[in-house]
Amino acid sequence: MTQQTQPMAETETILYCKNHPDRETLLRCNKCGEPICMQCAVLTDVGYRCKECIAQVQNNYFNALTQDNPVAFLVGFGVTVVATPIVGLFLGRLGFFGILIALFVGSGAGALLAEIIRRAVGRRRGRNLRYFAMAGIVLGVLVGSFFVLMSSGFFPLLSIPMLVFTVLALGTAHQVLRV
Repeated sequence: MTQQTQPMAETETILYCKNHPDRETLLRCNKCGEPICMQCAVLTDVGYRCKECIAQVQNNYFNALTQDNPVAFLVGFGVTVVATPIVGLFLGRLGFFGILIALFVGSGAGALLAEIIRRAVGRRRGRNLRYFAMAGIVLGVLVGSFFVLMSSGFFPLLSIPMLVFTVLALGTAHQVLRV
């Protein structure tokens, strides 16, 4: 018994990317089925998806309210404007040991500050929440350092321990608030 195979007809239509109409593609989004090129494709665990479908899924995770951004700014500002003079005077007077303390404590302080901000906004997540919080933290550090300068003639941000502490705390707070 022989089986005859017939040649397949060229019935394939040429697809063009929905975002770049001049690019031919054979790839489709596995959620909406729209044709996408490799520049528009995002690799997920279940296959390639278009950026619009990815954004649609991610929007379910971000539930921050409009007033959460100013709250994050004000809480970050308030906590750091109070903490900067205390930490700055303490670390600035310890010299090399201040650097060691800053290395060990800076990240923990940033995580604690991020948790305070997260609780202040009701554990809601927003795309821009961390940027508002970072702006408040940086402004709070500058204002707190200015208060120390006016009261004692010592500018804490010029000390290496305080710079190390601030950079570690900012980096950690940014990463904790990103999630």
